[in-house]
Amino acid sequence: MLKKFWNLGVRMISTRTIGYDHIDVEVAKRIGFHISHVTYSPECVADYTLMLIVMCIRKMKRIMQREELNDFSLPGIRGRELHGFTVGVIGTGKIGTATIQDLSGFGCRILANGHHPNQEVQRLAEQVDLETLLEQSDIVVLHCPMSEQNYHMINAGTIQRMKPGALLVNTARGGLVDTQAVYEALQNRKLGGFAMDVYEYENLTARKDYRGKPLDDSLLSRLLAMDQVLFTTHTAFYTDQAIENIVESSLKNLASFFQTGESGNEI
Repeated sequence: MLKKFWNLGVRMISTRTIGYDHIDVEVAKRIGFHISHVTYSPECVADYTLMLIVMCIRKMKRIMQREELNDFSLPGIRGRELHGFTVGVIGTGKIGTATIQDLSGFGCRILANGHHPNQEVQRLAEQVDLETLLEQSDIVVLHCPMSEQNYHMINAGTIQRMKPGALLVNTARGGLVDTQAVYEALQNRKLGGFAMDVYEYENLTARKDYRGKPLDDSLLSRLLAMDQVLFTTHTAFYTDQAIENIVESSLKNLASFFQTGESGNEI
């Protein structure tokens, strides 16, 4: 596809996303393409991550399901308070840093693991290696990019190193998680909960309306049936501010390429 684009005269690839794992960057660069991505407010994903964490520990899925049935009883919905947790954030880029800033207001212990620690992260969190983070965290949050090295970084082996009953929250990329391994860990109660805004096989369901239709994904169907699983369809970024940032960033990238021959936010 890239070679065909090049032969047709295309010289720039502009993706309206932060992530670019859907582009074969190595091949594109070798051919000679300029590649740009966008930036947007990190708070949109950070806010959403905090929402998912709180919904998990307060058993909000079960509460909302009961209220749909006019069941306002209390048994089975007692939650926990975030200040008593140790939260581990994997990935200390802009979004990871924003999440750590938000978490600091809840009074919980924060562990961080990332390739590019900054002063704000060092001020608010304890920098630890990945194994220590997995072993000591009650909640593990993923904010790292998708790469060949990061593929299935949460798998049967890493799950075994996590605390019994730990929660996993993924608002980064679906491929970071071996979803089948997570499902099995939820079944045997090694994991206490899983909140995912991204899904390993989301190309099967993303942006589609399945009302009144069977879901062609048995693994997702089994996950959705679990009280301890929260699933949203890659919407953490979807705010007025972020969409405005995406449009502006995309246009500036194109303008830069036309004016200078170099694309803005080049990968």
